[in-house]
Amino acid sequence: MHFGGVTLMVDDVDATAAFYEEAFGLGTVFADPDGTFVVLGWGVRTPGASAPSLTIEHWKKIDDFAKPGPANAFRVALETADVDEAYRSALAAGAHSALVPTTRPWGQRVAVVRDPNGVIVEIGAPVDYG
Repeated sequence: MHFGGVTLMVDDVDATAAFYEEAFGLGTVFADPDGTFVVLGWGVRTPGASAPSLTIEHWKKIDDFAKPGPANAFRVALETADVDEAYRSALAAGAHSALVPTTRPWGQRVAVVRDPNGVIVEIGAPVDYG
């Protein structure tokens, strides 16, 4: 078993995918021809498994399974060596600041933004838990 990714249920698939591509450098791995979902990723593959991905899907596609709800019930966590640059890039792409880049007591550099749908995106430097 491995982590497969996160799906954001949104009203505007194209605009949301464009935001994550521009703000964080994700690329389109697959786009459903009917426009109801797009799979984004970084091109990293695990042998025998799909790479973790961020899927952007229209909430109406699944009918009663996914109704619009609070966007702060979870967060998307992205890891980068340059948190400050990723934060600036996200703001330039249309994100709203929730936490300016700061260094946590354990030494990790982090910042938090909200994407155009209000989803919380945490941008953090790598952490060595070893």
